Amino acid sequence: MLLLGSRVGVKLGAGSGNGWGDIIGALVGSVLAYPVGFVAGMWLVAWRLRLPHSIWWGIFGAVLGLVLVLLLTEPLRLNQDSRVMVTLLYLVPSVASLFAFNQPRNALPPTGSHSTL
Repeated sequence: MLLLGSRVGVKLGAGSGNGWGDIIGALVGSVLAYPVGFVAGMWLVAWRLRLPHSIWWGIFGAVLGLVLVLLLTEPLRLNQDSRVMVTLLYLVPSVASLFAFNQPRNALPPTGSHSTL
């Protein structure tokens, strides 16, 4: 997914006149495609091993992690060092998605169980 996102980003950014569009498009495409591929990979592993999971929570965690890094870029001065910024753009959405993906689907007890006081 990372390579596919980069390729799509290059094609979309190639039309800019200043020559930087394809590089910026590749970076944006890879940053957006990486969480999609990560969630898809987690889903395949969970499906194959028959583990409980929630794909919607995984997608939500990936988006939340990406938005969190982008919102905190300027206040934490993450854009001062590109290595830190790129590492966090891939690491934070992955970890947030992993934790959210492993949340149980049904947080409520089954309907047949009643507790008596």
